[in-house]
Amino acid sequence: MRAPKPLLLGVIAAVMVLVVAGGWFFSANPLQNRELDAVGRNEIASNGTVQGVLYPGNPVREARIVEAEDKRLVYVRTVAAAARWRVEGLSGAYRLNTGAVNTLVLPARDVPWTVADLLILAPQSFVQQPDGAFLLSENIAVLAGATLSLEAREGAEAGEGIRIRLKSDDEAFVSIVALGGSLSVAGSESSKAEITSWDPAAGEPDTDTRDGRAYVRAIGGNATFSHADFSDLGFWSGNTGGLALTGTDTVSMFTPSPGTAEPGPQPGAPLLPDTEVTTLSVVADDYSLVTAGIDDVTVSGNAYGIFITNAEDVLIADTTITDSLVDGLALHRGVSDAVIRRTTSSSNHVDGFSLDRSSTGVVYSDVTAKDNGRNGMSLDGQALADGPNATGTGTREFGGNTVRGSTMVDNERYGIEVSGGQRMRIIDNTVERNQVGVVVNEGATHVTIEDNTFEGQVAQSVAVRDGSVDTEITDNRIIGGDTGVYVRNADAQVTGNRMMSISNHGITLVGDMRDTYVTANSVAGYGSKAIWDKDSVSATVEKNELLDWHPAVTVTSVVNSVFQPLTFVWLLLAALLVASAVTRTRRLRVRTIGSPYPERVPLTSLSKGIVRFDGTRETS
Repeated sequence: MRAPKPLLLGVIAAVMVLVVAGGWFFSANPLQNRELDAVGRNEIASNGTVQGVLYPGNPVREARIVEAEDKRLVYVRTVAAAARWRVEGLSGAYRLNTGAVNTLVLPARDVPWTVADLLILAPQSFVQQPDGAFLLSENIAVLAGATLSLEAREGAEAGEGIRIRLKSDDEAFVSIVALGGSLSVAGSESSKAEITSWDPAAGEPDTDTRDGRAYVRAIGGNATFSHADFSDLGFWSGNTGGLALTGTDTVSMFTPSPGTAEPGPQPGAPLLPDTEVTTLSVVADDYSLVTAGIDDVTVSGNAYGIFITNAEDVLIADTTITDSLVDGLALHRGVSDAVIRRTTSSSNHVDGFSLDRSSTGVVYSDVTAKDNGRNGMSLDGQALADGPNATGTGTREFGGNTVRGSTMVDNERYGIEVSGGQRMRIIDNTVERNQVGVVVNEGATHVTIEDNTFEGQVAQSVAVRDGSVDTEITDNRIIGGDTGVYVRNADAQVTGNRMMSISNHGITLVGDMRDTYVTANSVAGYGSKAIWDKDSVSATVEKNELLDWHPAVTVTSVVNSVFQPLTFVWLLLAALLVASAVTRTRRLRVRTIGSPYPERVPLTSLSKGIVRFDGTRETS
């Protein structure tokens, strides 16, 4: 019997469906293939200044409190400058009425002001608690030439660190501010010094920033922090952000508001007489840049972990910053010759480390940024102005900053972002599991990205975008991710990189890039194309090793393969063989098995065999 024609056609159709379905399955596997069109799909939408985790406070109210704090400090500085010549015989500390909370002013003297001095000067506002901690309930201002040293006082048990709680509740908060003076907070390796905000009614640190919060700040002068913990401090601005080191590089003119110096009975603290301070233009002391040394410090829960601006010769080492409401370590403006090493900044709401415009000569060495809400590190070297402006600010770009031997892991947006500037160096770092590893944009020039290890980025390991020129991407090791290196409308030299396990493109080139060179790279993976340059103009691509690149299986590639003439013939023959086998099996199942020698059958098979004669007669 012949196989029915519908059965044969059905078998052929089934084979074809299986082939196409298999191609669809592999093409739908996101680990093996992506769409062929690379334009736009590899771009990460910029969120500008949008925070990774939104600030939880009250912007309107907190901004007003910041303004009030600025006015208070201007008033204190103005009175301090005027007091030297308006009050005869003034010496020692004095107290000013500065609103809801007084300010204890510590003027210059040859020896540091200590905890023992505070106990004498402010017995009602600096009080030791039953558990040994000290509660400070008024502001402290340290003037130029003075040093406030906060460390365990004489007579304390061996190894006992100082613990200071800054009063901070819904009625008022206090601060410790060095106005050109020096501030030192020191513990020991066995027992750290501790400074935190404190709500006496709740018996715990203040975590609500909406009504302001206690903070520590040095304006000019010098700050030294070692073996210390700072926690739950600051609100809204960098200056009031928690632990702030801010300088000024200009002489400032102040016009104070009317106020009254408040005399008081505290022993050992000579106070200004009850003198009305009228409107008075005073040239305040130029406190210049702040210098700082921070070693073995832990910062947690601040608004800004550590905020530094207008500073030089800053050293930060062996420090840990966590859970900041904005950035972990923020070097804002005018920071030069700073070294940050062996420091970890993690779980902050925005960036782990941020370096703003006009900062140069900053070296990050062996630092770690992980689990931050936006970037692990942001480096901005753009000019402060792009033309004539009201303040006469220059238009030059900044740079000369280095990130070396560091780790950027599991940040929500980028591992490192370089925005403008020049001569930025990113060398020998480990960058893992960010949305994008390193991004260079905003017209940055002469950026070096060399000898880094990138692993498991979601989109690109390195992206150079929009006007950035002379970026050198050299000798990096790139493992996994959608795309190894992405260059769009920029100039880059991509040489000597080793890429493996890439799932889409090893290198993607988009737009005009006449000075872009892609040479001597080794690209391995399983994607649509090793080097995508169809959307680029004038790029030079040559001498790259692509032997270990395997095109991904897609519907298009499967169909094209199947419908090659020879392949189609073989598939048709295979289908016919399968159909013939099925038909033969069906015949064997329905046919009766007979003897191969019908003419030689035994006689017994043709009769009843031997019977008795009597039986035969009876039958008849």
